[in-house]
Amino acid sequence: MYSDLIFQCLLNNGHGYEKLDKMQQIEVQLFIYIFGILNEQFKWEGLPKEIKPYNLEKVLNMYGQGVLFKVNDDNYAFCNAVNTNMLNIYGEPAEVQPVAINGMTFDRVRVNTKLGETGDIEMQNAVLIKNNLTSTPTYAMVKPLVEEMAFIWQSKGINAGLSRVKALVHANKNNASAIKQQLKSILGSSTMIPVVSEKTNMLKEIEKLDFNVEYVPDKYWQDFDKTFATLCQWVGITTNLSQDKKERLIVSEVESNDELTTISEDARLSFRKLGCEQAKELFGLELSCKNKMPDVKATQPMDNEPEPTNEEN
Repeated sequence: MYSDLIFQCLLNNGHGYEKLDKMQQIEVQLFIYIFGILNEQFKWEGLPKEIKPYNLEKVLNMYGQGVLFKVNDDNYAFCNAVNTNMLNIYGEPAEVQPVAINGMTFDRVRVNTKLGETGDIEMQNAVLIKNNLTSTPTYAMVKPLVEEMAFIWQSKGINAGLSRVKALVHANKNNASAIKQQLKSILGSSTMIPVVSEKTNMLKEIEKLDFNVEYVPDKYWQDFDKTFATLCQWVGITTNLSQDKKERLIVSEVESNDELTTISEDARLSFRKLGCEQAKELFGLELSCKNKMPDVKATQPMDNEPEPTNEEN
């Protein structure tokens, strides 16, 4: 199970947010937005009334796999499925331990029919639903890209701050405040940083250092957009991968991106559908899971497409 401070903050509805550093707080905000999108990606139907679709998706996206089982004759539950040491010949779990998000545990359940210690056949009594082939949480999959987005976000702020610094000067700590006020009266700005030094001889060593930092927010936003587009493609969501006209893709490149996006989505959707099939066989539940959005192909104009013309017959 993947776990860190950000993970715990997201699971606990923001509790512990104040303990995070600035970069981690940015990551939390990005994750909240991204998981809001992911929650709208798939449509579940036929779930027992006590299981909400968003809770099911939360388990899959945060833990990587979950187990659907009967709590009693009338009620079902869907919890994080913790693997036990009982595996079948394919390395898949035969039994799992259901653990709720609040830490509550349930008796082990069988997600595959297995041969018991006495030679008896122990039948499957629960359904394992995986997030993907390797039961990897979406959180762990996209975290490197979210960290990169947070880094770009902070870098943009640093660039904005440095581009506004007018001067940097040396000053004795007893005179730093006075020098800052004097320069403010001369330059009309207080955006300067005095570097305090005990050994500075003001008459000999005071000098101005020109930062000359160019403010280039567009470059940071381009990097941010590309990283976000890559993240979306990883989870199977179509985005506009080239917002700048000069970077438009040719038809074959767009089709390739569409195919990769579709496969990325199917890598998660197919295992949800498999869980639905098993739930029908085992419990008689008419579950279904499908993409909320219809297949969308890129509608962006291509460089090798002719401009539309109006022709009179």
